[in-house]
Amino acid sequence: MKNILSFVIAIMLVFSMTGPFLQTASGKEAEPVLVIQNRVFHKNHELSLSFGYVADDDFFNVYPVGISYTFNFSDHIAWEVARAQFNLTREKDLKGNLENEFGATPSEFTEPIYSIHSSFVLKPFYGKESIYNKRVINHETYFLLGAGIANFERKKSYGDPDTENAISIGVGVGKKYYINKHLCVNFELRDYVNLKEDNTQNTIFFGMSLGLRFNLLPRKTDSDKTIETLNDYLKMGDSNAL
Repeated sequence: MKNILSFVIAIMLVFSMTGPFLQTASGKEAEPVLVIQNRVFHKNHELSLSFGYVADDDFFNVYPVGISYTFNFSDHIAWEVARAQFNLTREKDLKGNLENEFGATPSEFTEPIYSIHSSFVLKPFYGKESIYNKRVINHETYFLLGAGIANFERKKSYGDPDTENAISIGVGVGKKYYINKHLCVNFELRDYVNLKEDNTQNTIFFGMSLGLRFNLLPRKTDSDKTIETLNDYLKMGDSNAL
């Protein structure tokens, strides 16, 4: 009895191992299907309103508020033509503690005022997620590389403050979620390298933005064959009358 049971199990194992091979050899197994679909909600233009936080400034809590315009060449390449940010700042406790507890005032410290950047955008990743099987939300991941100008106000313990404009190089990564065909929400992490006169400063920006996406080309109107035929007939009648 044990020998028969062992023989049956061996036969089953052989068939289970050779089954896929036999199907492939006979051509009955279909080719693997990859679920790749075209991207939806593509628009040429995007206007965004952004806000965020800069975590690594020594003397100020910095809350940038900005506006940007992006032109999308295709599903994979875009150009953030201009991104302008104005920084709302609040002095940290560090400067006050140095003055109150140690009687020491920094001889010079800078306050970020505004910045303007332009960036190349690469969008290689795209996908969609289901929310409780009731709604599908589309999203894409993108990378940025650009440059611009960052403006600072240099405050001193002596004399009047002055300003400085520094070349700024920015790299970043973002995630875009499409709310509908016109609205999207972006979450971003950017690193700005500011080439100041006395030192090089790194600024880490965490933020989000609300984008309005649109096209400027007029929508193509539907045509009616009957009306087109009637117009052609009327044009022929006018030409014969002449």
